[in-house]
Amino acid sequence: MNKKAIELSVNFLVMLIIALAVFGMGLMLFKQFFSQAENIKQNLDEQTKAELTQKMMSSSEQLIVYPTQMTIPRGSSDVFGVGILNIGTGTDFNISTTYSGCYNNQGDSITCAATSLALYSGDKSVTVGLNKREIFNSPVRVSSGAASAKYAITVEVIDPDGGSLGKSIVYITVP
Repeated sequence: MNKKAIELSVNFLVMLIIALAVFGMGLMLFKQFFSQAENIKQNLDEQTKAELTQKMMSSSEQLIVYPTQMTIPRGSSDVFGVGILNIGTGTDFNISTTYSGCYNNQGDSITCAATSLALYSGDKSVTVGLNKREIFNSPVRVSSGAASAKYAITVEVIDPDGGSLGKSIVYITVP
């Protein structure tokens, strides 16, 4: 037998085992990194919800929309909250979210497709008890073909008598 051939085969096997071990450790590190990132994201979501609730519950305004500025990548979605304080006589309200416009980085109005944003709630009927405050979620989805711009959404709440509690604008930045 040729010693050189056996030595080459053994070296190859040793290198293969070391390569597999390093690859396995890399995969473990990669998995650990992403699981920690997911935990951080969930903690931030919980903190944001707590901040939203605190902001809405501590205000005397009848309509609060929070956050009013969001960054949502293409193909992703996010949620903003609409807080309603009912100090009137009725309990049925209508939350209307409509696309208002699109702006470039300099703040100039530009033409963008209204279909770039999917406003899941559109017009939504909600019930708020007398002298109560409720928080409602309004999800927004940015289409994968949306242009990089700042989109404006107008949020208006109509009270049971047909009057407006107010309007607020939510700006969605698509990077």
